[in-house]
Amino acid sequence: MDPLDIIARSSDAAFATDERGRVILWNQAAERLLGHSAARVLGKPCHEIVCGRDVFGNRFCNELCALESMARRRETVRHFEMEVRKESGDRMWASFSIVVVPGTRPQQYTLVHLLQPVDRRSEADELIRRILAGSPAPALPAALPGARAPSQPVSLTVREMEVLRLLADGTSTQAIADSLFISVTTTRNHIQNILRKLEVHSKLEAVALAFRDHLL
Repeated sequence: MDPLDIIARSSDAAFATDERGRVILWNQAAERLLGHSAARVLGKPCHEIVCGRDVFGNRFCNELCALESMARRRETVRHFEMEVRKESGDRMWASFSIVVVPGTRPQQYTLVHLLQPVDRRSEADELIRRILAGSPAPALPAALPGARAPSQPVSLTVREMEVLRLLADGTSTQAIADSLFISVTTTRNHIQNILRKLEVHSKLEAVALAFRDHLL
């Protein structure tokens, strides 16, 4: 199963960022937990949304993300806890688990953030296991260059763009079909056309690449 499908269907709060730290996926559970809608946060820097602080109250999240640096060095990111800000301005403590999902292109990788109130860490462990079981794990390159300049423009139809935006919102295939009043089979065909045109192998890669190339 595609990691994006696992995240979209999960009742656990999860969001994903690209190597620039921009939010490229925000599921409904994250909306419920933190109050931010996907429409508001997609494409924005993660640190501006989460505003994480450590146990001493120091700012942990900033434009020089420690997690991105660890991913580039291919270091394991272990469980950690920090205080995050909700849309209301209230703050809460959450346990974070990070999964690095490499892309098929040298510059592509996605950081999947799984967060739970600190007393629900075991559920995040199970979601990590499911994501890793359903995604390939090629080695990250030693160096991750900046955004790619596409060799040729990617042309998606209006309907394919609608499907792509809904995927970025963390919407499941069935929910996309219901939203657009089309069949699940037609929805899957659109998704396959998107993957083919973007030359990627998963919906998570498609969303990441769409943000990277400013399609979304």
